[in-house]
Amino acid sequence: MIDNLEWAKEQWGECKLNNVLRTARAVEIGQHMVIKPEASLPQQLASPDKLAAAYRLINSRRITMKQLLEPHLRHTLSAAAKKKVVLFIHDKTMLDFTTHQHTKNLGGISCYKGQHGLIMGSVLAVEADQRHVLGLGYVEMIVRSEKRGGLDRERRHKGTEGRVWENGVKAIGGNPHESSQWINVSDRESDIYEHMRSCQEHGMGFVLRAKVNRALNQDTETRLLDYARGLPANESYPAYEVEVDASSKHPKRKAKLVVSWSAVEIKAPQSAIEQQPIVACVVRVWEVNPPANVEAVEWILLTSLQVQSAEDAKRVISYYECRWMIKDFHMCLKTGCKVESSQLDDGRDLQNLLGFALPIAVHLLQMRQIARNAPDLPAQQVVDPVMLRLIMARFRVSITIAVSEFWLLVARLGGYVANPRQHPPGWRTIWRGWQQLLLWAEGARLIQDDS
Repeated sequence: MIDNLEWAKEQWGECKLNNVLRTARAVEIGQHMVIKPEASLPQQLASPDKLAAAYRLINSRRITMKQLLEPHLRHTLSAAAKKKVVLFIHDKTMLDFTTHQHTKNLGGISCYKGQHGLIMGSVLAVEADQRHVLGLGYVEMIVRSEKRGGLDRERRHKGTEGRVWENGVKAIGGNPHESSQWINVSDRESDIYEHMRSCQEHGMGFVLRAKVNRALNQDTETRLLDYARGLPANESYPAYEVEVDASSKHPKRKAKLVVSWSAVEIKAPQSAIEQQPIVACVVRVWEVNPPANVEAVEWILLTSLQVQSAEDAKRVISYYECRWMIKDFHMCLKTGCKVESSQLDDGRDLQNLLGFALPIAVHLLQMRQIARNAPDLPAQQVVDPVMLRLIMARFRVSITIAVSEFWLLVARLGGYVANPRQHPPGWRTIWRGWQQLLLWAEGARLIQDDS
């Protein structure tokens, strides 16, 4: 585990900003922001001179978010090429700056007049077996031309917003190494023919939740969703129970699920009639005997992966279940980094700020995953010695501790008091403790330097 300066050098030290001083400044800004990601720029930079320099860089029209993120994106794809199976999880989120009425260069984000901000499409790379977060593989910012926003289906499906899924696949470009498999995972909004075709053209797989009742090539009278719902539960995949979270209308409950699957051929739409059908498999997961007046659980997944057994179906379902990780990433960005609280008055400046906040949000998410990936590894092999001594002194631990124990103590520093077997600490609790530990370590190093 590296300290803040070394981590910042990894993220921004190779930025091509047309000036070595700007690159050095970017590293300095990132180093200070990661210590207090939830704070404002004046709180993060502290020094008036450093703050003024940060504003000059973020406000500069010679700097773009793309330039600031380039090293991070490149390192992510380099790490992904070394893994056996990598999931590229796609999603969009709205960054809401409605309360900032005087901020320029924003667009509509909802059907309600006056709600404005930025739309962000992002792709999070996750190593499939260990669920290790590798980083961001692609980011695209969308600014709607009118502040009113609207819910124009044609624009969201085929226009700029609809192409964000395809753009992500093209930018990632497919795995250059045949030894590993790259799979795109996404929700119903990505159920677009061009997106699936792009995955195939770039040698990548896909697992997406079906939304469109598409025509099937093998039977023109039958549509995809109707066909999937007509399949009987496969007896080789035992029924299982999952917990369904409580809603405003219904309490938390358990749902009994069954699974079916089949090979299908997706017929090309009229706009691409010259294209060959897409050979895929459909996997349906649904709830049997749901309670009255409750929406039954159902996933209809479309995948390029072969599904010929219960094990294959289970793998596809597990890949789709990883979608929660990009939701957590967006929460890290909005809650952990508080980007929607920024007082910058231009959308272009906000995008430059995201060039710093996005890698920090990834770092937040990675922090929570470390203890899960190698819980029994001795902490001294991966933890900064100063931090390890500080946390052990705080809790009066004198024996060698594992990585999982270290992070549990960090969570306790952040206020965690629950039973870890029943309720593992979340990223916000771990991050509060980590921030405290970072400040202690910084103070300890200052004392060491003066002695």
